[in-house]
Amino acid sequence: MGSGASAPEPPVPRIRRSISEAQAKIPADYDGDTLLSADVGGTGSRLHLFLPPPTMNPTTADFFVPPDRMIFEKQYKNEKFESFMEVLRTFLLEAGLVKPPMLACLAVAGVVVENTARFVNLGWEISGRKIEEVLKIERVELINDFVAQGYGILTLNPTKDCQALQAAPIKEGAPIAVIGAGTGLGEAFLTVGAEGDYEVWPSEGGHAEYAPRQEGSNSLETELRQYLLIKYSEKARVSVERVAAGRGIANIYEFLAWKYPEKVNKSVHRSFLGPIEGPRTFDPAAITKAAVADRCELSKQAVNIWAGAYGAEAGAVALTYMPFGGLYLTGGVTAKMKDWLSGKTTGQSTFLEAFLDKGRVTPMLMRVPVLVVEGEDMGERGAMLKAVRLYLEQQRRRRPSQASKSRAAPAFVVKPNLISATSPGGGPDVATLSEVPEE
Repeated sequence: MGSGASAPEPPVPRIRRSISEAQAKIPADYDGDTLLSADVGGTGSRLHLFLPPPTMNPTTADFFVPPDRMIFEKQYKNEKFESFMEVLRTFLLEAGLVKPPMLACLAVAGVVVENTARFVNLGWEISGRKIEEVLKIERVELINDFVAQGYGILTLNPTKDCQALQAAPIKEGAPIAVIGAGTGLGEAFLTVGAEGDYEVWPSEGGHAEYAPRQEGSNSLETELRQYLLIKYSEKARVSVERVAAGRGIANIYEFLAWKYPEKVNKSVHRSFLGPIEGPRTFDPAAITKAAVADRCELSKQAVNIWAGAYGAEAGAVALTYMPFGGLYLTGGVTAKMKDWLSGKTTGQSTFLEAFLDKGRVTPMLMRVPVLVVEGEDMGERGAMLKAVRLYLEQQRRRRPSQASKSRAAPAFVVKPNLISATSPGGGPDVATLSEVPEE
């Protein structure tokens, strides 16, 4: 007989983080302003509590929170909580401060409508206004998690923090685009706003139609599309996310295993399906691992089809936005498969071949810098940057974001609240606060 003690639960999946550990030391009765940000995914939530920038006229570098201004950070497994409100309460309690944050920016994995988002798989509804009322936070703004990825891009050094798939000069002030293969396929674009820096605009381009590609009489991708039409009981369309995202790798492999049963590697197939006694997992990681290890020809074929579909959609995004400021590839699957995408693993880049396969406009695409983001914490970084911007807007040091206005963000509660460069929140700055005119 066992002792009856339950096995420890696995932690929230770790990601490749570039955010430093919290180092700010402030007392529990600290009366200055603090800001909160969160990256809320389907599985886990990562939260940060930090001080505003040290001056009311921050430089570009001040928009990203350095370690000495980070008060507390923690990640939680969502399934252990009944609601996100409970996650927030727990985080604030563990942070140990008496005074609630002045404002919060929450990046959520879902569509944001009227500052509200729903997590169907968790049964959660996150409402910015309700959080404001219950936790006495003056301003809570929800943004889509991929919009946060876009803001996270602004904290990067393209030379140090990215791997160039296609080297081209970055044109200052030109549009920027972001596409990311994770569990789903995210897309967003950035344009220069009234403040002279970039604002992020949401997009649901990952739900556009999937366009099969083929050479000559090869109709494999057309058959794949037909297979997915039946699998998902679609009337006439299959979204590109069904093929070019992480779950797309599983869909492609499943189709190939059905079409070519004689080529199935039984060991890989069992890993893909999950244990015999357990629920089916259809794990795309089993396929990518087998492909990279050169253990399964069917897995390699599946990953190549995925890379081609991903590259073709990235090319479509580049045609739409002409992002001569850079096309950034993000997402967990992208980070794990960057050597495959670049051609380092296989000797040729199916991704880039598909990206550039646009006929008469290919020369234009050759001028687009294509960059793979090395880290996987763009959502966290972006939510922090957006929180800092909201703070400066609230202090009338920055014009309200047009991108936020477009999503019917709640009105600001503006009040005099100067910040000292030497003692954050502890007294007025020597300089007077000049208001930014409203548009």
